[in-house]
Formats: sequence, structure tokens, C-alpha cells
Amino acid sequence: MSSSLIPLHQKVSEKIIKHSLNNTIKTVDTLGAKLREKGFCFLRNQTVGRYHFNFYCPELKIAIEIDGYAHEFHNIHNQDAPKKLYISSLGITVLRFTDYQVLVDMDEIFRTLKNQIQCSKKTSYVV
Repeated sequence: MSSSLIPLHQKVSEKIIKHSLNNTIKTVDTLGAKLREKGFCFLRNQTVGRYHFNFYCPELKIAIEIDGYAHEFHNIHNQDAPKKLYISSLGITVLRFTDYQVLVDMDEIFRTLKNQIQCSKKTSYVV
């Protein structure tokens, strides 16, 4: 007997994914507001080549990615490998943060960002 019902575990997975996407959108909004508030000039939802970033600063060649629930899975990190190679070949540094970090430890995010800016020796950019 075939059923058109979605298995319970699949429904739960879809709910978790939908909830995660909503949370990621909120955390991206939160980080975007803080970046602007602190005077950082990052473009939101930018594409470099065929790869997407939550935030990108072309002058500094720094991209920021917010990793939501989907990045907990091994196959997602495998899919990110070609992206890493391509982006690093362009001299772009990618800073990755989790939803949790954005919501709980914004100070650490800005310390990491400022350290990266200092390491890249871009003195024309005021922090």
C-alpha cells in the first residue's frame, strides 16, 4: 500500500531546515546592521565568480559567510572545497561565523575582522 504522506522524519527535517533558513536570514540582518553601525563597508549578498557570500568588501578582499544549520553536514563542507580553492586563488580571505556566534559573541566577530584587516596591511581602510 503506497501512501502520499511524507514520512515523519522528512517533515521534521523540512521544518528544521525552514527554521534554520529563517534564523540565518535574521543573523545576516543582525550582522549587516552591526557592520554598518561600526562603519565597515561590506556589500551584502555578493557573488564572486559563481560563488555567493553574505558580505564582501572588494577593497579589503574579505568575504564573510554566516554558516547556518546546513553547514553542520559533512557533504556541505565537501561542496565548499572548490569554492575555497577558487576564492583563495583570487586572494580573497573568507571569514566564517556561525549563526550562534553572530547572536552570542559579536565582539569576537569584530576582533577577528579587525585582526584580519591588520594582517592584510590595508592601511587605507580606517577601523
